[in-house]
Amino acid sequence: MRNSYGYRPNKSAHQAVHSLTLNLQFKGYGYIVEADIKGFFDNLDHEWLMDMLKQRIDDKAILNLINQWLKARIKSPDGVFAKPLSGSPQGGIISPVLANIYLHYALDLWFEKKVKPRMKGRAMMIRYADDFVCAFQFADDAERFYKVLPKRLKKFNLDVAEDKTSLMRFSRFHIGRKRHFVFLGFEFYWGRDSKGKARLRRRTAVKKQKATLSEYYQWIKAKRSLKLSIWLPQLKRKLTGFRNYFGLPDNSRSLSYVYDYVLHNLYKWLNRRSGRRSYN
Repeated sequence: MRNSYGYRPNKSAHQAVHSLTLNLQFKGYGYIVEADIKGFFDNLDHEWLMDMLKQRIDDKAILNLINQWLKARIKSPDGVFAKPLSGSPQGGIISPVLANIYLHYALDLWFEKKVKPRMKGRAMMIRYADDFVCAFQFADDAERFYKVLPKRLKKFNLDVAEDKTSLMRFSRFHIGRKRHFVFLGFEFYWGRDSKGKARLRRRTAVKKQKATLSEYYQWIKAKRSLKLSIWLPQLKRKLTGFRNYFGLPDNSRSLSYVYDYVLHNLYKWLNRRSGRRSYN
């Protein structure tokens, strides 16, 4: 499906963010359903998944191999081995593919074939693995979808995380960051451009930024006793990776804040190690 961007050839998180941005900016959507699936990878139903795979795979040897992989024994913290009744191991080489297949049948096809034809106005969904956002033109459509989504997911033994699932009015007539939603680490909100016109903006989500700052602080603290020539190139690579992902035009302020924070803590630990304030 064109709306699915996660773990697919020639698709990326940036493309998902870009597509969502263009649609919200120019297509007249006014309502957002932000949803989160509780423990998605841990709750994939094996029977449902195998039935889905059989829709496209005829080779019984491959199906049996996947089934054996799903049911491979897992060692618990107390040392006991047990066969999982559900779920797909995160980090497994085929877990992302299986997750996409599961949600293709459980969510994507249902939204395209059943939900959209029953809507009075425009409706769309952008999905990256188990992270997805739905947008609607009219309030009635958004409310109907919001009510039926938990029932649909429950059919496939999945649950929405109620504390992370919401329906909100979201349009160019509601300027400011008080009304926002988060998708793939970015906070989406309506602001104004230099001419005063409404424009959809993106910045690093607050929780993501706080977690990143804490991670950098602990990382620098752990490396401070090593030679600077060893870990400074590593720090540069980490910052480059952060910039490459979050370096959107609207997000320069967040990037600068992270960069300044890292430099401040870098100099602090170096000066503390040297016993004098010589690094600036």
